[in-house]
Amino acid sequence: MAEGHHIFRRLFHSFAWIFLVYYFIPETIFGHSRAFLFLIIVLIILSFEGIRLYNGWHVFGLRPYERHQIAAYAWATMAAAIALLLFPMHLAVVCLLGMGLIDPLIGELKDFNKQLYPYIPLIGWFAICFCFMSYLTDYNLQQLVVLSAIGSAVAIIGEYPRILIDDDFLMVVIPLVVLRVVEIAFL
Repeated sequence: MAEGHHIFRRLFHSFAWIFLVYYFIPETIFGHSRAFLFLIIVLIILSFEGIRLYNGWHVFGLRPYERHQIAAYAWATMAAAIALLLFPMHLAVVCLLGMGLIDPLIGELKDFNKQLYPYIPLIGWFAICFCFMSYLTDYNLQQLVVLSAIGSAVAIIGEYPRILIDDDFLMVVIPLVVLRVVEIAFL
């Protein structure tokens, strides 16, 4: 991949937090719920992706193999929709920030310093989870440590599969589901 594509992908990826603007939008806009308007945006992005795939367009920043399959940005959009619309805010924030910041870090480590992988990504995801959960919830220290440890482990595991589902989706949805189950079952 050309250097410009590489840098663009990493920067674009790190802006996954932009989905979190959702929480700053009023509940109702022009008589419609923010969830409905967000779904319209998601449908526009996914429609573009469908048109892109149908026409075989290659958009700047996409990897060559993405020309014939759903691109990472579309997977991330679907994951964000699931996170924002179906899960509590504290989990959506943690998982979207975790994917947006840690996945590019993983890519850089795999390219330039493999011996730090998976340790630095695990520590980074743990730190994001611990900090934001401590701010957004009233969990005690033990609960925060357990949730952060479980979340970081499953998020990094979600990055591993090389299947048809992109890791931008898996690194959000897997920790969302696992952390929510742990919360419901044990907290």
